[in-house]
Amino acid sequence: MVESDDAELTRRCLAGDERAYRELVERHQRQVYSVAMRVVRVPEDAEDIAQETFVRMFRALDRYDPGRPFAAWLYTIATRLAIDHVRRRRLKAVSLFRREPGSEDERMMDVEDSGPGPEEVTVRLEEEASTRDLIASLPQHYRVVVMLRHQQDLSYEEIAEALHLPLGTVKARIHRARALLKQRLGGGTS
Repeated sequence: MVESDDAELTRRCLAGDERAYRELVERHQRQVYSVAMRVVRVPEDAEDIAQETFVRMFRALDRYDPGRPFAAWLYTIATRLAIDHVRRRRLKAVSLFRREPGSEDERMMDVEDSGPGPEEVTVRLEEEASTRDLIASLPQHYRVVVMLRHQQDLSYEEIAEALHLPLGTVKARIHRARALLKQRLGGGTS
C-alpha cells in the first residue's frame, strides 16, 4: 500500500536515509508538478514550485503527522506554494485592442493560434482540452478545490484540512464550481 510505504519512507528520511528522500521525491514528483501546473499554468513556474515543495517537505518532515495521508499533506504544501506564487505574480490584463498612432480608432490585434488544428486532434482529446479550459476559467478558489477533489482524488475533509477551510466552505465551493461549469457547458442558460 502506498500510504504505508510513504510512512516507512518518512521514518527512514527522519533517520537520515537520503535514498528514502529520493524515493519520496520520485514517487510524488509528477503529481506535485501536476498540482502546481494546474494552479499556475506556467511550466517553468510549476517546476520551481515542485522543487520548493520538496525542500519544504524535507524541512517540515519532523512535523508530519503519520496519521494523515502523506500525499494529501504533500499536495497541501504544493497547493499553498502555487497559490502564493499566483498572488505574488498578479498578472496584468492585456488588451487585444490597440490604437493606431494619431488615431481615435481601436483595432483588434491578430493573435496567432499556435495550437494544433482540429483535424489533428481526436474527439476525446478535444473534449479533455475543453474540460481543462473550463476548469481553468473558474476563479482560483473554485479551480483549486475542483482540482484537489477530481484530479487528485482528495476527500472533502482532506481538502478542508489542506486549505485550512471549514468543511462547509469546501462543499459550497465545489457545488458552486460545478454549477458554474454546468452553466458554461450549457452555453450560459440556466
